[in-house]
Amino acid sequence: MDRQWFAVRTQPKKEFLAREHYNRQGFSSYLPLVRVLRRHARKVDRVFRPLFSGYLFLHLAPEEMNWTAIGSTIGSIGPVRFGDYFPPVPDLFIEQIRHKENEEGIICLKSPEEGYFRPGQKVAIVTGELEYLEGIFQCKRGKDRALILMDMLSRQVPTTVPVSALKTA
Repeated sequence: MDRQWFAVRTQPKKEFLAREHYNRQGFSSYLPLVRVLRRHARKVDRVFRPLFSGYLFLHLAPEEMNWTAIGSTIGSIGPVRFGDYFPPVPDLFIEQIRHKENEEGIICLKSPEEGYFRPGQKVAIVTGELEYLEGIFQCKRGKDRALILMDMLSRQVPTTVPVSALKTA
Protein backbone atom coordinates (compact mmCIF):
# COMPACT_ATOMS: atom_id res chain seq x y z
CA MET A 1 0.00 0.00 0.00
CA ASP A 2 1.27 3.47 -0.84
CA ARG A 3 1.77 6.39 1.48
CA GLN A 4 -1.30 8.37 2.54
CA TRP A 5 -1.75 11.88 3.92
CA PHE A 6 -3.21 12.37 7.39
CA ALA A 7 -4.17 15.57 9.20
CA VAL A 8 -2.65 16.17 12.62
CA ARG A 9 -3.90 18.70 15.18
CA THR A 10 -1.30 20.85 16.85
CA GLN A 11 -1.29 22.87 20.01
CA PRO A 12 -2.26 26.52 19.46
CA LYS A 13 0.48 28.39 17.57
CA LYS A 14 2.80 25.35 17.73
CA GLU A 15 2.54 24.21 14.10
CA PHE A 16 6.21 25.03 13.33
CA LEU A 17 7.42 23.30 16.49
CA ALA A 18 5.39 20.16 15.75
CA ARG A 19 6.64 20.10 12.14
CA GLU A 20 10.24 20.36 13.34
CA HIS A 21 9.80 17.43 15.75
CA TYR A 22 8.01 15.27 13.17
CA ASN A 23 10.85 15.90 10.73
CA ARG A 24 13.41 14.96 13.41
CA GLN A 25 11.58 11.65 13.84
CA GLY A 26 11.84 10.98 10.10
CA PHE A 27 8.22 11.68 9.19
CA SER A 28 7.41 13.44 5.95
CA SER A 29 5.36 16.51 6.93
CA TYR A 30 3.65 19.31 5.06
CA LEU A 31 2.69 22.63 6.62
CA PRO A 32 1.08 24.90 3.99
CA LEU A 33 1.97 28.54 4.69
CA VAL A 34 0.56 31.92 3.67
CA ARG A 35 2.16 35.34 4.04
CA VAL A 36 0.05 37.80 6.03
CA LEU A 37 0.43 41.35 7.24
CA ARG A 38 1.05 41.69 10.96
CA ARG A 39 0.34 45.02 12.62
CA HIS A 40 1.80 45.61 16.03
CA ALA A 41 2.91 48.74 17.86
CA ARG A 42 2.65 51.00 14.80
CA LYS A 43 4.76 48.57 12.83
CA VAL A 44 3.60 46.49 9.87
CA ASP A 45 5.52 43.50 8.58
CA ARG A 46 4.84 40.33 6.60
CA VAL A 47 5.00 37.02 8.44
CA PHE A 48 4.32 33.40 7.57
CA ARG A 49 1.28 31.72 9.08
CA PRO A 50 -0.17 28.23 8.56
CA LEU A 51 -2.95 28.05 5.98
CA PHE A 52 -4.88 25.81 8.39
CA SER A 53 -4.29 27.15 11.89
CA GLY A 54 -3.74 24.28 14.31
CA TYR A 55 -3.14 21.59 11.66
CA LEU A 56 -0.39 20.06 9.55
CA PHE A 57 -0.20 16.97 7.35
CA LEU A 58 1.89 13.80 7.57
CA HIS A 59 2.61 11.52 4.59
CA LEU A 60 2.69 8.07 6.14
CA ALA A 61 3.45 4.56 4.95
CA PRO A 62 1.49 1.78 6.69
CA GLU A 63 4.46 0.88 8.90
CA GLU A 64 4.75 4.54 10.05
CA MET A 65 1.20 4.74 11.40
CA ASN A 66 2.25 4.67 15.04
CA TRP A 67 -0.57 6.89 16.33
CA THR A 68 0.79 6.94 19.90
CA ALA A 69 4.14 8.37 18.77
CA ILE A 70 2.42 10.80 16.42
CA GLY A 71 0.07 12.01 19.17
CA SER A 72 2.83 12.40 21.77
CA THR A 73 5.16 14.47 19.59
CA ILE A 74 6.08 17.88 21.04
CA GLY A 75 3.66 20.54 19.79
CA SER A 76 1.08 18.01 18.70
CA ILE A 77 -2.37 17.17 20.06
CA GLY A 78 -2.73 14.11 17.84
CA PRO A 79 -4.03 12.86 14.53
CA VAL A 80 -7.53 13.74 13.37
CA ARG A 81 -9.69 10.73 14.10
CA PHE A 82 -13.24 9.53 14.53
CA GLY A 83 -13.13 6.92 17.25
CA ASP A 84 -10.66 4.32 16.04
CA TYR A 85 -10.80 5.52 12.43
CA PHE A 86 -8.03 7.82 11.16
CA PRO A 87 -9.35 9.26 7.88
CA PRO A 88 -6.73 9.83 5.17
CA VAL A 89 -6.66 13.17 3.37
CA PRO A 90 -7.07 12.68 -0.41
CA ASP A 91 -3.86 13.16 -2.40
CA LEU A 92 -5.78 15.46 -4.75
CA PHE A 93 -6.48 17.85 -1.87
CA ILE A 94 -2.76 18.17 -1.04
CA GLU A 95 -1.89 18.50 -4.75
CA GLN A 96 -4.41 21.34 -5.15
CA ILE A 97 -2.90 23.19 -2.19
CA ARG A 98 0.64 22.69 -3.51
CA HIS A 99 -0.47 23.89 -6.94
CA LYS A 100 -1.21 27.30 -5.37
CA GLU A 101 2.33 27.66 -4.01
CA ASN A 102 4.70 30.21 -5.50
CA GLU A 103 8.43 29.58 -6.07
CA GLU A 104 9.09 30.23 -2.35
CA GLY A 105 6.65 27.51 -1.31
CA ILE A 106 4.09 30.01 -0.01
CA ILE A 107 0.39 29.60 -0.81
CA CYS A 108 -0.95 32.43 -2.95
CA LEU A 109 -4.63 32.85 -2.24
CA LYS A 110 -6.83 35.53 -3.68
CA SER A 111 -9.84 36.40 -1.62
CA PRO A 112 -12.85 38.38 -2.84
CA GLU A 113 -12.05 41.08 -0.26
CA GLU A 114 -8.69 41.64 -1.91
CA GLY A 115 -10.40 42.01 -5.25
CA TYR A 116 -7.92 39.72 -7.02
CA PHE A 117 -5.73 42.70 -7.96
CA ARG A 118 -1.94 43.10 -8.06
CA PRO A 119 -0.05 46.40 -7.90
CA GLY A 120 0.44 47.73 -11.42
CA GLN A 121 -2.52 45.81 -12.84
CA LYS A 122 -4.96 47.65 -15.13
CA VAL A 123 -8.43 47.85 -13.62
CA ALA A 124 -11.81 49.17 -14.70
CA ILE A 125 -13.94 51.29 -12.41
CA VAL A 126 -17.62 50.49 -12.86
CA THR A 127 -19.90 52.67 -10.74
CA GLY A 128 -23.10 52.27 -12.71
CA GLU A 129 -24.40 50.51 -15.78
CA LEU A 130 -22.83 52.98 -18.20
CA GLU A 131 -20.02 54.60 -16.23
CA TYR A 132 -16.65 53.00 -17.00
CA LEU A 133 -13.17 54.37 -16.31
CA GLU A 134 -9.73 52.74 -16.35
CA GLY A 135 -6.86 53.02 -13.93
CA ILE A 136 -3.87 51.19 -12.49
CA PHE A 137 -4.28 49.38 -9.19
CA GLN A 138 -1.72 50.46 -6.56
CA CYS A 139 -2.77 49.01 -3.19
CA LYS A 140 -5.63 48.44 -0.79
CA ARG A 141 -6.62 51.14 1.66
CA GLY A 142 -8.44 49.49 4.53
CA LYS A 143 -10.92 46.70 4.00
CA ASP A 144 -13.09 48.17 1.27
CA ARG A 145 -11.08 50.87 -0.53
CA ALA A 146 -8.28 50.81 -3.08
CA LEU A 147 -5.78 53.36 -4.32
CA ILE A 148 -5.58 53.54 -8.10
CA LEU A 149 -3.85 55.84 -10.57
CA MET A 150 -6.10 57.44 -13.15
CA ASP A 151 -4.97 59.34 -16.26
CA MET A 152 -6.40 62.86 -15.93
CA LEU A 153 -5.18 66.02 -17.57
CA SER A 154 -2.09 64.31 -19.05
CA ARG A 155 -0.86 62.95 -15.72
CA GLN A 156 -1.58 60.11 -13.34
CA VAL A 157 -3.70 61.13 -10.38
CA PRO A 158 -3.98 58.91 -7.28
CA THR A 159 -7.64 58.21 -6.50
CA THR A 160 -9.30 56.16 -3.78
CA VAL A 161 -12.29 54.09 -4.88
CA PRO A 162 -14.39 51.28 -3.37
CA VAL A 163 -12.94 47.84 -4.11
CA SER A 164 -16.43 46.69 -5.05
CA ALA A 165 -16.36 49.10 -8.03
CA LEU A 166 -13.21 47.53 -9.51
CA LYS A 167 -13.07 44.89 -12.24
CA THR A 168 -10.14 43.60 -14.28
CA ALA A 169 -9.67 45.62 -17.46
